[in-house]
Amino acid sequence: MSKELAQPGPDMPVIDETRLLEEFGGDQEILNELRDLFLEHVPPLYEDIALACTSADEEAFSTSIHSLKGACATYGAPRLAMVCKELETWARDGDMDSVAAAFEHLTREYQAVFDQIKGVGAGV
Repeated sequence: MSKELAQPGPDMPVIDETRLLEEFGGDQEILNELRDLFLEHVPPLYEDIALACTSADEEAFSTSIHSLKGACATYGAPRLAMVCKELETWARDGDMDSVAAAFEHLTREYQAVFDQIKGVGAGV
């Protein structure tokens, strides 16, 4: 029986641009560079996660989801980071059934980040 994924609340932003600007002293150039790095490095990482989930590879999934969680925390994607943290715990506990059952939610949060991140810093 798979576990229920804790859902981020509506008050938790997909991308916390305000926190990012504060954290980097309002330096839009740094924020833009981070965004570009995120857009470049995260999609291959997501593909690794999807493959590890499909093949029920606990170790590969745990390693890759941990990396994604860190990227999300650094870039200010708290909702996706929260989902990653929970799935990482389940994978480390060997509960790949729960991971697989929640993978669609991970994908939705991942897509939401990419839908918003492209506009971060645009026109500033």
